[in-house]
Amino acid sequence: MIPNYYIVAFPKTNGQPNTSEVTEMISIGINKAKLTAKEMLGDEEAFTILYSGYSSRREKGWHIHIVLLGNRWKKAWLYLVLTFKNLLQAFGLRRDDSPKFS
Repeated sequence: MIPNYYIVAFPKTNGQPNTSEVTEMISIGINKAKLTAKEMLGDEEAFTILYSGYSSRREKGWHIHIVLLGNRWKKAWLYLVLTFKNLLQAFGLRRDDSPKFS
């Protein structure tokens, strides 16, 4: 439902990242996003990066989402899809591996 959507994933066996690893991972993601956006859209700044911390991610393992955007409508669509996805997870209608805190 989201075109031009990519994930930069790191091995689950690495465990959870520490602070410096999160910084490095985001830097790697931004560099990859810029290269891909330039190659596909001709604009190295036409992207959004999403990183969810351990407590808010659906899948185990650390990863970054890269979504290439070309205009405001594509960004609006991204947020609309994410809203519905997260609502489904909050209501327990979609699988969610995130830890449950009271």
